[in-house]
Amino acid sequence: MLDSSKRNSSIEKALIVLNCFSEQNFALTLDDISKITNIPRSTLFRILSTLEEYKYIKKSLVSNKTWYTLGYTFLEKGQMVHRHLDIRDYAKEEMIALRNEVNLNVQLAIQEGLDALYIEQIPSWRPVRLYPAIGRRAPLYAAACPRILLAYLGNKEQTEVLNRLNLKKFTNSTTIDRQDIEQIIMDIREKGYSVSRGELFDGTLAFAVPVFYPKSQKVLASLSIVGLENNYDKNFDYYISLLKETAGNIEKNLLS
Repeated sequence: MLDSSKRNSSIEKALIVLNCFSEQNFALTLDDISKITNIPRSTLFRILSTLEEYKYIKKSLVSNKTWYTLGYTFLEKGQMVHRHLDIRDYAKEEMIALRNEVNLNVQLAIQEGLDALYIEQIPSWRPVRLYPAIGRRAPLYAAACPRILLAYLGNKEQTEVLNRLNLKKFTNSTTIDRQDIEQIIMDIREKGYSVSRGELFDGTLAFAVPVFYPKSQKVLASLSIVGLENNYDKNFDYYISLLKETAGNIEKNLLS
């Protein structure tokens, strides 16, 4: 096993290689990169091969010459960072409008590892407010908002997450049976929304829907409303419909 100094050296060299690429140097040969970095060709080849394996570098053969460019992973990661940093700006006015309509707590969460991370909330005007604070986490298996994020993962990633989750109860209503959770997330995919009763806080009722990346079936965030059960004064279809409409408006804002 490499010691920390050697690992850091390898990481530093990889970053030096990546920093060679720019608008002026979009495509480079092995010799080009070696001249810029002063890294020996044999070492450089190993670094580029590893970066290529993880799709940070793309290799192409043009006119019998091998060229290296930045890979699609940067595009994917860049889009993800951009959307996650900006989603609150695109969503906030829509979330306020939803709160004004239903007078319930409105929340926005994204996936971070095995958790849902709450990144925005608009509180109700009611004297009793029950909702996770901004920056709080909840495991992906528990409650309406996190389960949306779990339900719309790809099959392989979803299985990996389920295998790694430490299932524990927050209240007596928290679902921790693996088969029950799998059935619930199948139902969410079919219906397009999630419901939970008192899974993080006793006496609460929450509904959540996905917010998709524009023109995609990949979920960017989860949008939810939550309050005490007696705060809901209309039929549940009314709230679900408003949530879906609000999520759709956020997706349109992301395109603008």
